Amino acid sequence: MDDDSKKTGRSYEEDLEELTKLVDGIGAEDCPLDSLEEMVKKAAYLIRTLRRRLTSTETTVREILDQLEEETKDRTSS
Repeated sequence: MDDDSKKTGRSYEEDLEELTKLVDGIGAEDCPLDSLEEMVKKAAYLIRTLRRRLTSTETTVREILDQLEEETKDRTSS
């Protein structure tokens, strides 16, 4: 579990679902103007959080794949 998940106790999928609902609400013709600012702020927060989590996961996966590739090279050169 990454730092953002630890802070919120929520999964990536839960945050993505909330973002989707917010975007749908913001785009609705009957979106209450009084709620719009808070909805946009929350959506921006979720976008930043999700982006950080994706970047972190991508980095971890690349590191693991690089390690596996290096192990494979070591075995074939022995």
